[in-house]
Parts: sequence; C-alpha cells; structure tokens
Amino acid sequence: MSQQVEKPRGAMSVSDFAIWAGIGRTTAWKEIREGHLRAVKVSARTIIRFADAENWLATRPQLPVPNAQPSPIAK
Repeated sequence: MSQQVEKPRGAMSVSDFAIWAGIGRTTAWKEIREGHLRAVKVSARTIIRFADAENWLATRPQLPVPNAQPSPIAK
C-alpha cells in the first residue's frame, strides 16, 4: 500500500520528505549529509522546508532521452 502525503504548507519531517520524494529515509539522510538537500533543526527535530524539497527535486540529474532511430542490427 502506498502512503500519500499532502503538499505541506511550510516544512516536513525527513520521513515525510522520503515519502513525498519516493525515496528511502536512508537516501534522504544521505542527501542531507552530502549537502544536496538542505535541512534545518528545530529543537530536536530535523525538518525540510517544502521550497528546499522542490529545489532538490529540480536539481536532480535528468535521464538522457533515448535515441528514436532504430538500430541497424534490428533488421
């Protein structure tokens, strides 16, 4: 069963971010640790602002578009 997270108004937890992004929590923490995803501390909690989550997604590398020409070997 897939969990759905509504678009947050300001910020979300790392767990909610992972669900929103469709990645695991370990990957989310790795992205934070490596500086690809900005997170902030509020008291004991680590949160991700929605604007930072959208920016993270926009800066991910895009997959190359496959060549539409048929392979000459396919004949």
